[in-house]
Amino acid sequence: MKKIIIALISLIVLSFAGYFVYVNYLKEEIPKIIPEKEVANITEYYIYGNHLNIKGNIELDDFNYTSFVLTLHSKKDKDIELKTEEDGRSINFYLSEYINDGLYLDDIERGTYNLFLKLTYPNKEKPEEEIVKYYSLQNNTTYNETEYYTLSKYNNKITINTDKDYQTLTLNVKEKDDNLDVYDITIDPGHGGMDGGGSYNGYKETDFTIDIAEKVKEKLEASGLKIKLTHSKGELSRNDLLDEYGENGRAVIPNKVKSKYTFSIHINKNEASSVHGVEVYTPSDINYDLAKSLAENIVNYTGVDYSSNRLYKMYNGVYTHNFTEYEISSSIEDYQKKNYEPYEITEKSNYLYMIRETGGFMTGAYVDDRNSEKVGINPYYNSNVGNETYLMELCYLSNIDDTNILKEKIDEFATAIADAIKTHLNI
Repeated sequence: MKKIIIALISLIVLSFAGYFVYVNYLKEEIPKIIPEKEVANITEYYIYGNHLNIKGNIELDDFNYTSFVLTLHSKKDKDIELKTEEDGRSINFYLSEYINDGLYLDDIERGTYNLFLKLTYPNKEKPEEEIVKYYSLQNNTTYNETEYYTLSKYNNKITINTDKDYQTLTLNVKEKDDNLDVYDITIDPGHGGMDGGGSYNGYKETDFTIDIAEKVKEKLEASGLKIKLTHSKGELSRNDLLDEYGENGRAVIPNKVKSKYTFSIHINKNEASSVHGVEVYTPSDINYDLAKSLAENIVNYTGVDYSSNRLYKMYNGVYTHNFTEYEISSSIEDYQKKNYEPYEITEKSNYLYMIRETGGFMTGAYVDDRNSEKVGINPYYNSNVGNETYLMELCYLSNIDDTNILKEKIDEFATAIADAIKTHLNI
C-alpha cells in the first residue's frame, strides 16, 4: 500500500512539473493586443471558389499611415495586402476587385486567427520603431457564421464568425471530420435523360458530354481530387427528367457537396453551319486566368479553333453573359405569362443558370421559394459561399469539321480540361 501511495505522489509531482515546464517554456502564447477604439465596418464578406473576399470601411482622424493591411493575428501576424480608396474621413477597403481572388484559404495552417486592420505610422520620437495600431472588424452583414471546406489534400474545415474577446471576425481552421461527404470539384455533363440537348446530323449533345465528363473525373481523381458528377452514364433513362433545382438538382448539387469548382460540359449548335469553335462561359468580375487556360488547352490539345462568335466575347474562346435590361424585361414577361411570380433578376445575374445558381449572391442567383411547386428551389441562392463555375461549349455539332474532331478526340478534350484544372490548383 505504501508503494502505491508513493507512486501516486510521484505521478502527481511529475504532472505538476510537466505542466510548469509547458506553461513557462514550451507553450507559445498568442500575444495579446489592445485594438484602437475605432472599429472597421464589414459590409460584405464571401468565399467564391477557394478565396475569401472582405469589403468594408473605417473612419480615421489620422491618414498619415505608411501601411494599411489585413492581418491574421495568431502566434504571429500574417499580413495580407488590401486595396483602399479614401472618401473624406472614411477609407473603403477590399481584398480584391475579382470575386475569385483575395485570401487563398486552403493552405492556412490549423489554428485560430483574429482578423484586424493593421496600420503602421511613423514614430517621431523613435524613427527606427514604427507605431502599429490594430482595428477590430465588426461584422455588419447578415452572415453571422460561415463554413468552408478546403480541397481534400488539405482536409480542413474553416469557420468564420466573431471572436467574443476582441469582437472581430475570426477564422477557425481545424481538421475536417472524416465522416463528412465533401467534394473538391463538381463535373456537370450537359443535359441527360429525356433532354438530349442540341442535335445535328444524327448526333446529340449527350452522345459526347457524359463520356467526356467521366473521363475528366477519372483524370482528376488520379491526381488525388475528389470529384462529384451531377449524373452518371446510365443513371437516367429516356423518360427521366434531370432536375435543375431541388435537393438533387444539377445547380444545387455543387453547393450541397461543398465543392469549390464546377465545370459544366456542353456541345454547341447554330443555324449557321459556318459558326465553329470552343466557347468557355464565365461569371463576371473575375480573374480570367483559368477560363483562358481552359480555352487555350482545348484549342491546343484537339485542333478545334477559338469560336468565331463575337457576342459576349471577353478573350479568345472566353465569354461572359449577364442579363441585359432587355433580357430581364423579357424574362419577367415570360414568368407573368406562365402565372409565375417574377424573380428578382438584376444585371449582376449570370444568364446561364449553372453559373448563376451555383455562385450564391456573388453571381446574382435568384431562384428562391416563390415558385417552388413549378420551378423548384435553390436553397443556396443567397449563400455567401459559392462554386467558381465555368460552362464549356466545346465545339459546334452544326459544323462538320468540329463534329469530326469531336468524334475522334474525346480523350483529348477531357485531358485538356483536366490539365487546365490541375495546373490552376497546382496539382
